[in-house]
Amino acid sequence: MLLYVHSVLHTPSLNQLILSKFIAEDYLERHIMKMKKIYKNRRDFLIQQLKSTFSNTINIFGYFTVLHLIVEFNQVQFTKELLEKIQQLGVKVYPVEDHAIEKGKHYNRIIIGYEHLTTAEIKEGVSRLQRVILRIYILVSK
Repeated sequence: MLLYVHSVLHTPSLNQLILSKFIAEDYLERHIMKMKKIYKNRRDFLIQQLKSTFSNTINIFGYFTVLHLIVEFNQVQFTKELLEKIQQLGVKVYPVEDHAIEKGKHYNRIIIGYEHLTTAEIKEGVSRLQRVILRIYILVSK
């Protein structure tokens, strides 16, 4: 009998009952609203940091997305070398070129995710990104 009770209580039915109650009592809706607010605050902070750091040298796309932004740099090409140097400093960005259907047109665009970052991590990440870009482009222009 104990084995039967154990198996009944650990089936997907129990998970479904819990989820059903979670949804019926509006916990899911409250959780979604809470997370939207958190992600909006992070997105707004990231946009503010990017604009204050790179000013009019960037364009930002994806204001209404939840977890990522696309940043276009007017004078920067995200080459393999630059992307490696950015990653070496612990900043993870994704080149749009890798995801584009039409290749060869997006070397100046990167995707930045922010869903798991604190504001301190966002600020530090933007600072590191700027440091690498300045270092590469100052060396190239000399």
